[in-house]
Amino acid sequence: MTQFYCFILVPEAGEEESRQPLLDANEPWKARAETASRYLKLRTQRDAIAGPSLLSDPAWDMLLDLFVGHITGRDVSVTSACVASRRPATTSLRYIERMAKQGLIRREKDSHDHRKVYLRMTENAFRAVATWIDALRDELITA
Repeated sequence: MTQFYCFILVPEAGEEESRQPLLDANEPWKARAETASRYLKLRTQRDAIAGPSLLSDPAWDMLLDLFVGHITGRDVSVTSACVASRRPATTSLRYIERMAKQGLIRREKDSHDHRKVYLRMTENAFRAVATWIDALRDELITA
């Protein structure tokens, strides 16, 4: 059984931000993560129609992957985010840089292995994606 957790990044004085539990894994957060995962799966299936290069949205795919990772407690490395975008690494890295400049994500070095870099959603980005997921679910349910 998959365990779902929700974390929020809270900086401590003079230290890098750390992952701390926001709330217990409850049904609304689990449902949001499942909706985002299903949406990503459908996007992959949709790409079979015209190919990922024509219908791609790499930044959004990475944000959704980070959203699911944030809820489930799964760290998302830069490499994993690039894979989630389904685009070449150079393209993905450009999008990562743009998202960081816009305040949607930030980079965080692994505390044990400084060669590893993880991506974290900012709180504002996390809340915005959660709101979008809720709107998507409401729209599909009432449609």
